[in-house]
This record gives sequence, C-alpha cells and structure tokens, in this order.
Amino acid sequence: AALAAAVQRELRALELTQAEFDVRLAETPLSPAGLDAAEFLFVANPGAPPRDLRKTASSGEISRVMLAVKSVLARHDRVPVLVFDEIDVNLGGRAAVVVGRKLRELARHRQVLCITHLPQVAACGGAHFAVRKTMDSRRAATEVHKLDPPARVEELARMLGGGEMTAIAFRHAREMLRRAGQGKA
Repeated sequence: AALAAAVQRELRALELTQAEFDVRLAETPLSPAGLDAAEFLFVANPGAPPRDLRKTASSGEISRVMLAVKSVLARHDRVPVLVFDEIDVNLGGRAAVVVGRKLRELARHRQVLCITHLPQVAACGGAHFAVRKTMDSRRAATEVHKLDPPARVEELARMLGGGEMTAIAFRHAREMLRRAGQGKA
C-alpha cells in the first residue's frame, strides 16, 4: 500500500494526474524469486478499474510509471547508479520537460545515465554526451564525446531542428538550457 501511494504521488508529478496505480501481491510456491508475486495495476483515466499495467498502459505511460517506481525505490535502496534507456519514449513536449526535471532531481542523490532523443530531457542533464555510430568496411563502432557548453548548444539545436542548424534552433537550445538551470552556454 505504501509503495502504491508513493508511486501514485510521483505519477501526479509526471503529468499523469488522473492515473491510479496499485500493487497486488499473491503468494506463490517458494522459488529463488521468493514467496510472492507482485502485479502492478494501472489506469490512466478515471472511470475504469485498474488492470495489469502491461496490458493497459501506452508506451509513454509505461515510461513514466517506470520512472515513478524507480524514483520511489531510489529513496530506499543503495543503488548508486540508475540507467534509463529512452525512458521518455513516446512523450510530448510538456511531459518530456517534466521527465527531464524528475531525472535531474534523482541525479542529486544518484548517478543517473539517460539515453534520450528529446532535447527537453537532454537539456536537464548535468552533463551531455553525444553518441555516434560509425561504420567502416568491416564493422560498426560507437564513439562517445562529452560536449562542452558550445557543442551542447549545437547538439540541442540539431535535436530541435531535425538536423537543420538554424538561428532559431540555436536560440531555442540556449533558452532550454537556461530554463533547465544549466546556465548560459
């Protein structure tokens, strides 16, 4: 009950203001996984009963439920690093900003690594790395580069403009960083 209530509070903060979340426990035969099976129940909108999260939530809703669950559990565990691989999948602009801020909040007490394609989320990070895949005639390789402030603005502008580097995209990138509390670049 305490986990469900805490996750529900986090969901409200993540723009799922009408969502209901619950946890159902069932006793199972003893196994290496323990004696209990947990089922997450969810409904995004009022009027329907919560059902199995896997069967009812959209991918964007699942992303935010996962972030809410990890946020709650991070308060009680000693895991020093949290990795989110596209936790912001299928989110729109406002929800992406909220997710970015939540990730930044988590990063105050944990190392957070987040792979994202959304500039709203990337702007909230304390550091920004660009990941590029390169190909030669025999194989693929991945390159990771930490971006300095000017390169960060350029990368955000690229993300915003779909590859087109316009003055408006650069101005918007600088504004996103300013609003995210990352200062001027």
